[in-house]
Amino acid sequence: MQQKVLLLTAIPRGLRLNKEIREIEEAFRRAAKRDNLEISLRTAVRPQDIRRAIAEERPSIVHFCGHGLEDGSLVLEDNEGNNKEVTPEGLAQLFKLHKDYVKCVLLNACHSAQSATAIHQYINCVIGMNQAIQDQAAIAFSQGFYDTLGYEYPDNNLNIFQRAFDEALVALQLENISQGQIPVLMLNQPSTPLPGNDSLMNNPPIETNQELDDRDMETLRELLQLSGRAAADRRKALCIEIGINSGDLSAIWILAENDFAVELVDLLQKRKLQSSIYKLCQKLASDFKGGGYYSKLRAIMAKINPE
Repeated sequence: MQQKVLLLTAIPRGLRLNKEIREIEEAFRRAAKRDNLEISLRTAVRPQDIRRAIAEERPSIVHFCGHGLEDGSLVLEDNEGNNKEVTPEGLAQLFKLHKDYVKCVLLNACHSAQSATAIHQYINCVIGMNQAIQDQAAIAFSQGFYDTLGYEYPDNNLNIFQRAFDEALVALQLENISQGQIPVLMLNQPSTPLPGNDSLMNNPPIETNQELDDRDMETLRELLQLSGRAAADRRKALCIEIGINSGDLSAIWILAENDFAVELVDLLQKRKLQSSIYKLCQKLASDFKGGGYYSKLRAIMAKINPE
């Protein structure tokens, strides 16, 4: 089946968007399955340009590269070429109209995770950035993502967007390991679980259907300490694995294990980082297979995504 990518760019001043576009086009030329890939490019886009382009092209993948603001808005252009902010809520309503054929949205822009979360109400796979990302890192991420779409895979159970995200992370980390915690994947339609796998553990969506309460968060604090993952030499790796910036935590290396567990869980709760909470549950569940602790973690994960 052909994958059509709609590539949208805005506000190129100060950003290396031309290089990102070239790397994506080169990945398509290298693709083993190049006949199944098609790319359409729209530059200097205004809100009406995005709306019309998606309706006209009916792409399976929409890729935005440009600038994002800390409130999650994307910066487009108006009719005079000035900055025009588009809110996460506006983007969500746009993609709601095109959910029948858009399968993946990649927002390769700083602080775009909030927009990604809003869009994910309607689109199965959305990727955003949870903080500022360097130009070269953003380019490396795009290159890795589209390289993967052109590969041949013998495993039909493999979700191509999950694999493309993983490959893109590796490409980014080879370029700059410190940027590896910035991209966030929101995926509602993973591959069919392999025999013997736990379906809930392999289905990490984002949207919360029930509120997590104080007892849930206390459970996470307690099990984080018991697991040993709050130890000083394991903290940075944990932050990267669950997709948060360790710099958002104060004095990460000198906190007592109890204080680190409290601060980390409170940060996840305050910012409503449901994807990171789910990933933390996955890590802890692998440490407490079976028994009461495992059941408690399953209950928390079921609130984020009931079976």
